[in-house]
Amino acid sequence: MIRFLKPYFEHADARGSIRGLVNEGHWEELNLIRSDAGAVRGNHFHERTEELFIILEGRIKITLQRVAGRSLAAEKEECEVRAGDVFVIGKHVNHVFEILEPSCWINALSARNDPGHSDICRL
Repeated sequence: MIRFLKPYFEHADARGSIRGLVNEGHWEELNLIRSDAGAVRGNHFHERTEELFIILEGRIKITLQRVAGRSLAAEKEECEVRAGDVFVIGKHVNHVFEILEPSCWINALSARNDPGHSDICRL
């Protein structure tokens, strides 16, 4: 339900360092999201869109459940992510983000969200 990405290269020299975070996928929309501790975000899934997340700061508990038809599968997966984590959540996976401490992340979508035909689905 969630796939963590490892850096594909790292380099450091006298100028500083660079870490390759993502070298796969096709991303059409990028968003910067900030949330305070105690907030809950998401609680939705996408039928056509994959989402990439790059956690810049903070700590978040994620609860994931596959969607079958118009209901959630009984099996739940929970994980905690923090600054430096990079991951992809696939289609048909309901995801709930519980913000454990002030957090900031980049979110990328494989398809642009069209407000007239949004791919944000809620049960």
